[in-house]
Amino acid sequence: MNYLIVVAHSGDEILGCGGTIQKLIKSGAGVSVCVLDGKRRYGERMNEEIIPDHRMALSSFGVNGNNLWTLEERRETVPFSSLVSFIERCMVENNIDSIITYHPAVGDRERREAARATQKASQLYKKNKDLRPLVALMYMEFPSSTDVSLDPTVRWFSPNFYVTLTKEMLEKKEKAVTLLRSLDAVTSAETIRGVAAMRGAQSGSVYSEAFESVYIRV
Repeated sequence: MNYLIVVAHSGDEILGCGGTIQKLIKSGAGVSVCVLDGKRRYGERMNEEIIPDHRMALSSFGVNGNNLWTLEERRETVPFSSLVSFIERCMVENNIDSIITYHPAVGDRERREAARATQKASQLYKKNKDLRPLVALMYMEFPSSTDVSLDPTVRWFSPNFYVTLTKEMLEKKEKAVTLLRSLDAVTSAETIRGVAAMRGAQSGSVYSEAFESVYIRV
């Protein structure tokens, strides 16, 4: 089984499902990461400085550096069609079976665009008859999809699928986040552990990561 995780910013997949990535790799599954942010800068740091950190963090999980795909658009905004095309390319070249991305109610515009583009790309099999439908499409829990609920008309993240983590997996996830200074302002180690403990309690384990399954084809 080959998984593609689509994110807007480097390292978001570690924060959202870093433990699950470890578990997939350990099971023998293939994991690729598609980063859609085409901006030159992340705060004061250049894109060229962020990517090595990202590769190092992923390699600590056993993910091959060649499986990190970044959209190298050199402009402030990237057309929606370009986002979809890049995800589709990642799907085809990595023989993807399942996709993980943000919940559509995630807080900021770029992450919402990534979720929308992933939904569109997931239908690639309808226009390319040589491709099989995806086995699964899932939304990972990401802080800004659950920590601020300002609009009561929006359907927020509602977990229905849990992946149990060991203490060692959680500690490795926390350590990987420290390698990505771009995530410092997003959350803390205490938050990561607290959310994992809460989801663990909901799913009958000590620690878990939560997802909302759009569909799983058996």
